[in-house]
This record gives sequence, C-alpha cells and structure tokens, in this order.
Amino acid sequence: MAEAPKETSIASISKVIAKIGTSTSTVVAGAFFLALAYQRDSFMLTFFTGSILNSISSKVLKKVLNVKRPEGYEGKGIQPLDGGMPSSHAMSLGFICTYCIIQAFSLFGNEIQTIAISLGLVLYATASLIYRVQCKLHTMDQIIAGLVFGITNSFIWHSLAFGKNLILPGVNIMELVSALLPESGIMPIQYLAIPALFGAAVVGSFERRFSEWLSSKKAKAS
Repeated sequence: MAEAPKETSIASISKVIAKIGTSTSTVVAGAFFLALAYQRDSFMLTFFTGSILNSISSKVLKKVLNVKRPEGYEGKGIQPLDGGMPSSHAMSLGFICTYCIIQAFSLFGNEIQTIAISLGLVLYATASLIYRVQCKLHTMDQIIAGLVFGITNSFIWHSLAFGKNLILPGVNIMELVSALLPESGIMPIQYLAIPALFGAAVVGSFERRFSEWLSSKKAKAS
C-alpha cells in the first residue's frame, strides 16, 4: 500500500516533464518574442541575434557530424528526419538560459533574485531535455553535446556583446547595434516582423511542420 503514493508522485512528475517537453519550442519562442517586443533595445536585439546564430550553428553541426537520432521514437507526431548530434533544443536552451543567468549575475550579483532565476531556468531546461531522452528524440550524448556547444556559444557571445572578450577586446556588438537604432535607442515596433520571420525560419519545430505540410500537399496532389 505504501508504494501507491510513490507511484502516483512519479506519474505526476512524468506528466509535468512531458508537458514541458512537448511545449518547449512554443513557450521559449513565444516568451523570447514577447520580451523582444516589450524591450526593443540593443541588449534584446543582440541577445536575439546571438540566439539565431546559435540555432543556425546547430543545424550546420548536424549536417557536418551527420549522426542519426536513436531508434524507437516514442514521442508525439512524426519523428524528425534531421540528424541528432547535437540536440538543437539543448543548444538553444543552453544558450538562452546561460545568457540570462550571466546577465542576472551582472545585474543582481549573488542576490536571491539571481539564485531564483538560475534555479528556475535550470529546472525548466532539465525537464525539457529529460523528455527528449525519454521519448528517444535524442541520446544523452547528443543532449550533452548540445548543452556544451550552447553554453560555450553563450559565454562567447555575451563577452562580445559587452566588449569583454579577451581575444577581441575591441568588439562591442551592442554598440554596433545601438548605432543602427534611432536616437531613442528603441527599434520601431513595425520592424518586429523581421526578427519574427528570422526566428520562425530557424525554429526546428516550425521548419519540420512546414516540411510536413508541404509533403502532405505533394502527396495529395499525386
């Protein structure tokens, strides 16, 4: 009888992990776009640009490494046909979460806000990536590789963004972005369509859904 509550707890945790895992792309992309729409300054535009470049690099690495995903897919929908090494989700989460944590330390130091932000982001990313291993979208090696690449890219991009890179100390991307903005330092809201299109183009789930839609259209036509 004592095992029943434990099994119930495990089942509840599994449901939460699955819910987070299946909605990660939508939640992260949506939250990022809302933050960009609200704060259209050099910081957010630089952060967004770095995230896009990180996503593009994950696709390039997949092509170069050409490592298949694990067999026995158990997730929802059609299994992605692209390579599995490194995990694009792990790279994106590694980049975005690390960038936010670095910035939190810069703003708040070792205060409770930084600890809360860091812990929340790490727990969310962990749950999402556990799901991807559980449903055999990726192996653990592919997840770890994605995290390593994403975290590394985040440290490099953040240092370049603020002019603190040891190899290229003269590069300050935020200053370059600020020079392109109007005197207010805020991007006009009508230009939000540009990052929205770029973001949609590199988000894996959108790309796969569009490819699936095209395939279904071709199948119906034939």
